[in-house]
Amino acid sequence: METALFLAMGWCGTKYPGWWKRFWKNPLPPPDPEPWWSITLIGIGLVAGAAGGLFFSNAILDNQFFAGQNAVASGLFAFGASNVVTGIASAFKN
Repeated sequence: METALFLAMGWCGTKYPGWWKRFWKNPLPPPDPEPWWSITLIGIGLVAGAAGGLFFSNAILDNQFFAGQNAVASGLFAFGASNVVTGIASAFKN
């Protein structure tokens, strides 16, 4: 169930392709989105969320600061890891 939580948080943390382009207004209409890029970003977000959540969960396993909040803290870290990784990955799209 913990891995399913990390996958869900990774999915939720996935940035949509071209999210950073909203800061620079483009007078031309946006081109049709390429479906493979969206699917790839979702996959990257799932992997980054699962990896980030599992690594963070293992890192704080015996830490008393996170006592009783291991799943919540790891889920938030999974969300953040997915958000950062997919944000960087979406910046590489032309």
